[in-house]
Amino acid sequence: MTADPLAPDAAMLEITESPLAAAPADWDELVGPGGADFYSSRAWHLAMAGLNGAEERLVVARGRDGALRAVVPVFHFASGPANPLLHPGTLFGCANATVDPAARQWEPVTVVGNASGYSTAPATSDDLSSWAVAASRVAAEGTAVVPYLTGDVVSRLRDLWPDKPMVLTSLRVVVPVPGTSIDEYYAAIPRRRRELVRRERRLLTDGERAITMEEMTDANITDLARLQENTQRRHGSFGDAGYFERLYQRMSSALRGVVFALVCRHEGRALGFLWAVVHGKTLVARSIGLDYERVGRYAEYFNLMIHEPVRYCLAHGLGEIDMSVGSYQQKLLRGGRPVLAWSVLLRPPPQWTAHDTELHNRKRARQLLAEAGRLAPAEIADQLRCVAASGRAQLS
Repeated sequence: MTADPLAPDAAMLEITESPLAAAPADWDELVGPGGADFYSSRAWHLAMAGLNGAEERLVVARGRDGALRAVVPVFHFASGPANPLLHPGTLFGCANATVDPAARQWEPVTVVGNASGYSTAPATSDDLSSWAVAASRVAAEGTAVVPYLTGDVVSRLRDLWPDKPMVLTSLRVVVPVPGTSIDEYYAAIPRRRRELVRRERRLLTDGERAITMEEMTDANITDLARLQENTQRRHGSFGDAGYFERLYQRMSSALRGVVFALVCRHEGRALGFLWAVVHGKTLVARSIGLDYERVGRYAEYFNLMIHEPVRYCLAHGLGEIDMSVGSYQQKLLRGGRPVLAWSVLLRPPPQWTAHDTELHNRKRARQLLAEAGRLAPAEIADQLRCVAASGRAQLS
């Protein structure tokens, strides 16, 4: 692919490729402070290296003065990602699983800028065009996709890539945490939600459950990996206990001091956990693992998902919880604010047409409206209705 003609300084950039292991030391100078930006950080990508079965590369853009302008991680899968959150066949191709024949039509797959699903926040200096130029140089065969883009980045990339299909993918949810104490937090949220929080906190106490913050170490990683595998299996998703053990060991080393687990225990036994990372003023809540045979009556899930993270934010001066995608109604009911997430097909499969883009966007908008239900804020519901009617991206 050639550099986009709308990028005004493409000729002034030096574009190079390297293995992920050769990541430039100044990469993190380009990473913003928001929750989504965590997923574009050097430490996160190095921690994830080698776990997804991809050929991992970096496309790096520097100015003629040598200053780093953009870093674009690239993940090429000879067939396709096992993770359905990254496979375009499950995201856009109507496949129910990555092994379905409908998914095969999208392979091989190159995922640009994203190691694990949830969010792509380009690591770039002030000019997004440098990142767009670097991303456009991805040369691997097959489908190429930049998944889970949100905010003004989506509008700006549409201007830079006007001919690339923009496909509706998901909702990302962030929960604001107002106040500096639990009393101030309760005073700032609606009465109905306040009563819900108190009821679910009482249930946890009634069940003699306790949630505490724990570092991820050899002492608990095996138990946490088992709980995560249990949850993935229940939802037909990606990863086994061995995969999660390797991931958590990487996390505990590469992100020491900012990654931890909130663990729910009963009589010393781990019944569930949430692992999270602090990035800027945001608590990035990654994923939950549960022992489904022993939880459910005492609101363990809701306390792990939101109530305990809120208390952590209040205690550590953080302003929001980034809760990624999925489980929309539960997150919205507890104060979440959604935003539409879009993906760009840098290189669609040969059979993909503009009509396919419209059909997908219409269908996905209707699905997200149904999943969010009456809890979707009016502006988000209006956006989704417009997409459902037109099939085209509705961007601010």
